[in-house]
Amino acid sequence: PRPVATAPPPPRPPRGSSPSPTPAGHGGGVADPGPAPPCGAAAPPPPRERGGGGGGEGPLLNGLGGGGGAGPLLGCPSPPRAPPPSQGPILISNVTGGGGAEPGPRPLLAGQCHAPSASSPSSATPPPARAPPPSQPSPPLREEHVTCVQSILDEFLQAYGSLIPVSADEVVEKLEDIFQQEFSTPQRRGSVQQLLQSYQRLPGNALLRGFRVSYKRHVLTMDDLQTLYGPNWLNDQVMNMYGDLVMDAVPDKVHFFNSFFYDKLRTRGYEGVQRWTKNVDIFGKELLLIPIHLEVHWSLVAVDVARRTITYFDSQRTLNRRCPKHICRYLQAEADKKERPDFREGWRGAFKMNVARQNNDSDCGAFVLQYCKFLALGRPFSFTQQDMPHLRRLMYKELCHCQLAL
Repeated sequence: PRPVATAPPPPRPPRGSSPSPTPAGHGGGVADPGPAPPCGAAAPPPPRERGGGGGGEGPLLNGLGGGGGAGPLLGCPSPPRAPPPSQGPILISNVTGGGGAEPGPRPLLAGQCHAPSASSPSSATPPPARAPPPSQPSPPLREEHVTCVQSILDEFLQAYGSLIPVSADEVVEKLEDIFQQEFSTPQRRGSVQQLLQSYQRLPGNALLRGFRVSYKRHVLTMDDLQTLYGPNWLNDQVMNMYGDLVMDAVPDKVHFFNSFFYDKLRTRGYEGVQRWTKNVDIFGKELLLIPIHLEVHWSLVAVDVARRTITYFDSQRTLNRRCPKHICRYLQAEADKKERPDFREGWRGAFKMNVARQNNDSDCGAFVLQYCKFLALGRPFSFTQQDMPHLRRLMYKELCHCQLAL
């Protein structure tokens, strides 16, 4: 358990249920978040920890003063996938490569990486070419294409600190925009994929160790961002900053609680958390999002304030009957303290069982953040386990751009 003193807690082992291929031991947050500095201000990173796992299935919750039921929070049609994040300002500090000097731009070897000008007949780039017939192989990448790929990857590396969120398809799309030619044929796309892999193997190109993302009181390092790669467990830094992005996307409707809120509520009762909302009228919000972390698993409690419903979302369908009851007692105590007797009674709880389900032991945190985003935006869940690699890359970019892709 975390210390309850005001001093920063000592490092804890990562929260998770299976070994992680990247350095463990990052997570964290603040037990009692204070006023936040403006976006982009540097702040010392808080202590870190945390991870994923779980399982099980069972009946609806009883004993919250109103029965069970799935609750009215969401449905399950399948809308189109969210678009890629807009190119907003990237709030980062100075970056360095591999602990050494900051890498400068590489010189272009042949031609410039930009679209050819229609008014320049002497341009080295030929006019847009028609795609070759299916029976003929596509022409190989020319030297200017290879040079342009290198320039594109340089830009991605500086923007994201690594190429973790970058796919070959994105590079192909940029090449097609620049040269007005087709690069999505199997042969050309394969060449782009090989260039991307070769680029990552160059010294200093795997990631920029000095890369930082600052947003309000949050500071994400490469250790934090790497938790979004592959089968890694998301830590508290990622969970809390992303939760703030969700809350800031709909500030008058949603309040996201810090990931340490429930731990403090469970161990110290209402007295341990009563100051956490001293400047927030939670009963004036439409939706409260409370991330839950128990042992090795992330889950979510969503409170629909108007309907007085407390719904438990779990991507492994684990039943935790005590958790919604703790939240119910918290809401009743908060109603007493804020002198809101109309919110004292009538709360009821449910487990939402027909939600997107994970089939591994590492994606619970990613599922929770997607639950938060879709609930806050009022969208039905449209993602599955198969979407997690793409959604992890998208969340990485959203964090770097300090805004959600809406």
